Amino acid sequence: MKINIFARGTSPSTNLIGFLGIILMLLATTIFIIDPVRTIVKSQMSFRKGSTLFKVWQKPPLDIFITVYMFNVTNYDRFSRGVDHKMKLEEVGPYVYQEFLENHNATFHANNTVTFVPKRTVKFVRERSVGDPKVDKIIAPNLPYLGATSLASSFSMITAMALRALTRQLQSKTMLDITVHDYLWGYEDRLVYLASKLIPQIINFEKFGLLERMFNEGHNVVNMHLPGSKVSKDQQPKYYREFSINTWNNEKSIHYWTNSRKQNLTNCNRVYGTFDGSLFPHDIEKGEIFRIYRKTFCRTLPIVFTHPSTINGIEAYNFKLHEKSFDSDLSDRDSSCFCKNRKCLKRGLGNITPCYYNIPLAISFPHFFNADPSLLKPFEGLDPNERKHGTEIALQPQLGIPMSVKSRFQVNLAMSDVSFNGEVQRFRNMVLPIFWLQIGLDDLTPYLKTLLILSFKVGPIAQDFLMITLIAAGLSSIACAIWKSLPESLTKYATIKTIKFPLDRRVSVKRPDTSIQPLLQDEKTIELQNWIDEDEKGSVFTFTPVEDSGETF
Repeated sequence: MKINIFARGTSPSTNLIGFLGIILMLLATTIFIIDPVRTIVKSQMSFRKGSTLFKVWQKPPLDIFITVYMFNVTNYDRFSRGVDHKMKLEEVGPYVYQEFLENHNATFHANNTVTFVPKRTVKFVRERSVGDPKVDKIIAPNLPYLGATSLASSFSMITAMALRALTRQLQSKTMLDITVHDYLWGYEDRLVYLASKLIPQIINFEKFGLLERMFNEGHNVVNMHLPGSKVSKDQQPKYYREFSINTWNNEKSIHYWTNSRKQNLTNCNRVYGTFDGSLFPHDIEKGEIFRIYRKTFCRTLPIVFTHPSTINGIEAYNFKLHEKSFDSDLSDRDSSCFCKNRKCLKRGLGNITPCYYNIPLAISFPHFFNADPSLLKPFEGLDPNERKHGTEIALQPQLGIPMSVKSRFQVNLAMSDVSFNGEVQRFRNMVLPIFWLQIGLDDLTPYLKTLLILSFKVGPIAQDFLMITLIAAGLSSIACAIWKSLPESLTKYATIKTIKFPLDRRVSVKRPDTSIQPLLQDEKTIELQNWIDEDEKGSVFTFTPVEDSGETF
């Protein structure tokens, strides 16, 4: 029988394993503090030339669709003769147009703003539409004629009667039997043609189409605030926010609603501090209120926070148009400027007359949703419903970009007392619905969707997984190193020599420099005790003899 004697020793790799564990823990801590995914997202979503956000803003890869529903008058003959007391309206549509936005001539300034020229174009989308607008016909109010007649009611009787004689000579009609396309995008009207010759500085077009007038915004120069202001938040000017409008055509207010240049800015007349709807501030908070300005609607419109949600697994904050967005009240400084000559429209109607050649137009929610109930009384066919006619806007709170939009508006003709004209007196003090439209973003393009998923879903999950892995590996390494350093924990053994049995049960040896091998079975374990003698330092071994099996320990 022979005995293999093993000496316990500390592996040279123990310290290395412990050091590696510390490095892994430090790396995990660094990732947690720095948050590389958020840092990269903020870098790419900063507004500078060449950044991802700048490219997205310059030519937004968004599928914006303008969906139009016309109101077709189905009983005009009976209504005009007084047989029917109510005008019957038939909603016809949708007719869908895709809108394309490009921001040109971006120029950065030292005051942390950028100046640009927005350009919008539209294209008809047949596959989303109910029919061909160049073929489908409707019966709808003659806006130039009725608008001019309504406007004339505020003039002297002589002027009103002169206009009446002129329109009779021009054979103007109160209702038009016309295609949807011509009604929206332009038709020949003798009254408009005459006006373009008499006052070309005001009426610079010979055809009139309401949608064409609304979306032909002309040449505009916009100056916008950028992130990174060095002024502390409590010292920033009132209404200041990143990506908000500083000036529109060098004006901080909407001149139609401003009596003088010295008039104080209010929510009624200011364009300063509003948003064009394509970008909102970063890191939006719950409960915020933003005002959106689009020249088409001749005013700013407030949107208010409603609730958080998720879209495609990405966090979103939902907003809606304030229920009083279109109201005007002489006692309210934020809406009193819309009351011309101290006359306000009914609740739920927003005056846009000054922006459209003084044709008495008003905007509202579709089907007069959230408006004065009396507006519904003269009509059949209107059925206001919040789900169909309300407004919903979802913003990504970290980046401030729209994720889903359903902005709905109705355009109306607000008739005044036109009893001086027998042909149109049936429309006296009525508000005639013309059409309603939805400016919608149904879903993000694949590019933006992928960008958001990588930035706010895949990236953070991958980063968290990496941190957890590093922490687990680091703790395991540190625990392993500690276990190895304990006398009765993890032990390495080195073969000293093979001796014959029997022998003394106490053997003094010195630690050898031989290759280390672990013992694989408990019965082969040799216990070690440290001891110090006056003559030398060494190790005392107690061991259990085993049969010689020829195995390598």
